[in-house]
Amino acid sequence: MIKIKTQIGNLLHVKSGHIVHGCNAQGVMGSGVALAVKNTYPQAFKDYLEVHNAGGLILGEAYPTAVKPELIIWNAVTQNLYGNGSRMVSYDAIQTCFQSVNDFITQNNGHVMTPNEVHIPMIGAARGGGNWEIIREIIEQTVTFPVTLWLPDSTVTTL
Repeated sequence: MIKIKTQIGNLLHVKSGHIVHGCNAQGVMGSGVALAVKNTYPQAFKDYLEVHNAGGLILGEAYPTAVKPELIIWNAVTQNLYGNGSRMVSYDAIQTCFQSVNDFITQNNGHVMTPNEVHIPMIGAARGGGNWEIIREIIEQTVTFPVTLWLPDSTVTTL
């Protein structure tokens, strides 16, 4: 079982590997890390919206966008809806999304320039309302490659 390493800094400053962030299935990236991804990597949002408009995003699917040969952004649909006040994130969806990412890395190992490293925020634990310890356990049991959790400075005091 892989242990998630914690790093302080900006997730979107990662230059290589796989950035996996949580999204809803409604075609909206309006807050949190999803909004930052939308603003930093507009192609990732464009691809996400294209899938939504072409027939819908599927809960538990992770949609990759290669923004550079060495960096892939994964729009992981970990919740159907969005909002505050209740748990929106699906733990099953987190597991299937990370299984897809892990399978992709395994199948493409050595065939692409993207390093076999996964970078994440506290996916599903803030706006998604999920329990981070449950989510951490799911990721650690699913991913067989190095995983780094990126925390902004302001998050450190809340752990």
